[in-house]
Amino acid sequence: MSGNRPLKTHGWTQGLYQVSSTIKEVIGQKRETDDGRIFRYAKAGAAALAAGKLGIAANIAAEHLNQAILAAVAAGEYCLTLVVTAGTAIAENALRGGQFQINDAVGEGSIYGIESNSAISASGTEIVITLTDPIKVALTTASEFTLAHNPWNGVVESTTLGKACGVPLVAVPESNFYWAQTGGLGIGLIDGTPAVGSLLQQSNATAGAMEIYAAETIVFKPVAEIFGTAGISTEYKPVVYCID
Repeated sequence: MSGNRPLKTHGWTQGLYQVSSTIKEVIGQKRETDDGRIFRYAKAGAAALAAGKLGIAANIAAEHLNQAILAAVAAGEYCLTLVVTAGTAIAENALRGGQFQINDAVGEGSIYGIESNSAISASGTEIVITLTDPIKVALTTASEFTLAHNPWNGVVESTTLGKACGVPLVAVPESNFYWAQTGGLGIGLIDGTPAVGSLLQQSNATAGAMEIYAAETIVFKPVAEIFGTAGISTEYKPVVYCID
């Protein structure tokens, strides 16, 4: 198995304007159109998403950060049984396309793609993951790991700073799969009155909107540029996305 998937160019099983309650593509899969737009295959979180509103990645659950390896793992292993802190459920294969990361002690700095995972309830503490590549550096009980889900799995609208994941072309019911636009000409909800050509960042006042980029804050990252017209607050305007 390998974590290096080639860029897919045809044979899509889900259209750009379609939503699905079942997965049709690989989460995070990149898709480019002939007119220069870029999309990522994504899954909505526990709340519905609106067309044209900016979504961001869900944070990694605290229970899946800085966890101890309770039993040594030999180099060459693909399948690992791990113990995590109870408190957050993980659905079967919800971590697919994410990473098993060693964040401290022996093996630190290493990352491995996750091919599959078992389900655990909020009270569960044991999870089995299968990696796309074998463990390269043997892990000891001093090693600590993080389970990092794919950023495009569990997308939400929020005013809290986060990794921008793009905008859906249509309304997306909760927990459904869709294509999020991350590059090229599109439409976006505006907060404020940015001038033509202004860079835009995630709004910290209106969930799903974008406001003028304030570089001096060094807090937000530009996600788009307003195109062809000045922005009007609460209205949707042409923008060119630069997330991808």
